[in-house]
Amino acid sequence: MRTLWDLLTALCFAMPIGSALASSKHAKVGFGGYALAAIVGLALGVCCAWTMRTVGRTAATHIKRHSESLQERYSRALYFAAMLWIVFALFLGDWVSSVVMRLVF
Repeated sequence: MRTLWDLLTALCFAMPIGSALASSKHAKVGFGGYALAAIVGLALGVCCAWTMRTVGRTAATHIKRHSESLQERYSRALYFAAMLWIVFALFLGDWVSSVVMRLVF
């Protein structure tokens, strides 16, 4: 069974890929541009998802040390931070692929 954190991690992986491909579509580049955007998006997706997973694991071990009411507050804050990180990953994928497209094409 998968958890909500796994779903958020998958979103964090997919968002940079989608925004990088959208950026290449907007730039109207050919197949090479799409391939380059996919590579950039994959690299960013792996890095962002790995970072989110690592921070989540570390935060979860620290959260378990506190009382139940604090655990709930910290967990909510962690999920909110994860959503902000996903939005950041989305914009990062768009920005980095746009810069790469301008430099290469």
